[in-house]
Amino acid sequence: MTKSLRLISLLIITGLVLSACTVNLDRKSANPIEDIYEGKYDVLDKGPEKGGSVRLFSTPVDTLNPIVTKNQYVQDFLGLVFEGLYKLDEKQQPVPVLAQSAVTSADGLKITIPLRNGVKWHDGASLQAGDVVFSVNSILDAKNNSVYAAGLQNIASVAAGNNNTVIVNLKKPDGLTLYNLTFPIIPAHPKKNSVAVGTGPYAFVSYNAKTEVKLKANDNWWKKGDSKLTIPYIQSVEVKISQNTGNATNAFQSRDVDIVTADYTEFKKYIGRTDISLKRYPGKNYEYLSLNIAKGPMANKTLRSAIAGFIDKKKLIDAAAYGVAVPAELPVSPNSWINRLVNSEQYSDANKAKQFMTQNGYVLSQNKYVSKNNSKAFVLKLIVNQENLLRVNTANAIASQLGKNGITVQVEKLTWENIQGRIKSGAYDMALLGYRISTKPDLSFVYSSENIKTGLNTAKYSNPAVDGYLQQILIQPDVEKQKGIYTNLIKTVLDERPYIGLYFINEGVMCSKNIKGAVNPNTWSSYNDFSRWYVPQ
Repeated sequence: MTKSLRLISLLIITGLVLSACTVNLDRKSANPIEDIYEGKYDVLDKGPEKGGSVRLFSTPVDTLNPIVTKNQYVQDFLGLVFEGLYKLDEKQQPVPVLAQSAVTSADGLKITIPLRNGVKWHDGASLQAGDVVFSVNSILDAKNNSVYAAGLQNIASVAAGNNNTVIVNLKKPDGLTLYNLTFPIIPAHPKKNSVAVGTGPYAFVSYNAKTEVKLKANDNWWKKGDSKLTIPYIQSVEVKISQNTGNATNAFQSRDVDIVTADYTEFKKYIGRTDISLKRYPGKNYEYLSLNIAKGPMANKTLRSAIAGFIDKKKLIDAAAYGVAVPAELPVSPNSWINRLVNSEQYSDANKAKQFMTQNGYVLSQNKYVSKNNSKAFVLKLIVNQENLLRVNTANAIASQLGKNGITVQVEKLTWENIQGRIKSGAYDMALLGYRISTKPDLSFVYSSENIKTGLNTAKYSNPAVDGYLQQILIQPDVEKQKGIYTNLIKTVLDERPYIGLYFINEGVMCSKNIKGAVNPNTWSSYNDFSRWYVPQ
């Protein structure tokens, strides 16, 4: 599932998907790199200033309706035109955008959202609660097949209340609902076939399906500020349309575009170059080891902890992913506030791992752990899908690390179909797998016993206490109390160790050196804070 495909599936945006592949390290560039960037874009940077134009890359536009498009490139640039009730910041916290705030009823079934005052659509009309109602209903309309629909399935109804408020009625309490209210709001008033109208920092100028989309700065943006130097700084954006996805980095290299989003396979050859700006950030692809906790050696909790302790994630990333990944213990974005609740490193200690092996009757003999009772070697079988080179490299690196610590690991490369069959039947010790996470930090998909039957809980882990924590998080609207529940949940699952987290794969944004300002893309937005990017004149 390379980012080069740049297509959004329903589960990727609003739910979770068990991933067969992440990135293809074998893909070769069609053209060799030519060092044509010679510092010609080096200009004196006197700080933020208005003016200038930038060019973005996109594959053919399927639609300019942001709730219907399934093209990631299109979704990215439409994020400059349309806004949501909320957005996620780098720490995965919901931040109000078109919403002022949100108040949840005592029973957790109604959320009242007053809209921000003074917000205008690009055609001059005021933002109304009816626009939000129209947007939600459009997403939930099955014929639109919206990528956001899965995240709104718990909404029973939505209505316009008094004083330009939105009333969201839920089917059951969900304290994480705001994480799903990041979808773009579209107007209810424009006529069919009229130019797409948003509330964001940029407005549409023109659209040619074969060549380009042109945007201009919205001088009446509600967030422009009161100073003389209002935002957005960049005054025009031109989206260059290419028929070939693989042309993205070539277009950047030949200066046909100024900014391009890229996955690891695309940006790795630019690492270390000083003639461009490369901003890397954790993507949504998470890699982990699923352990067979039902039978075999991994049925022993302390032996699972021992294996986790022997794996050095940073060295693993250097060996298998060439350093372009971020260590991660949980299927939660590395920068998320949730990861700050517990020091997960204490659950992966090599010295404790040796103690666990000894406690379970294993001793080192000729640098290999063997049973003290029968001298039988401690051997684990690790299955990995052969089509995914990154995972094969990672599996081999894990085998090497564990081998140096006395654990013999036999790597078995299988087709993805065979991997799924082995997991279902339980014929494995460890399986190297991946998830693509969603905006909502609900860990039910991987730890809830209910998701054993869906196949997402691949370890088939079941703990009533954990199921209770997961339910409490959803019915608890108070964020501080949620933190306490999350802490208990994380400590429990790391202690019981049904999985061993490995890393998130980085993605990147490459810019010409003339792009300055707050260029800080994150997991949730490649063009994060684009209104504060600028081009020195």
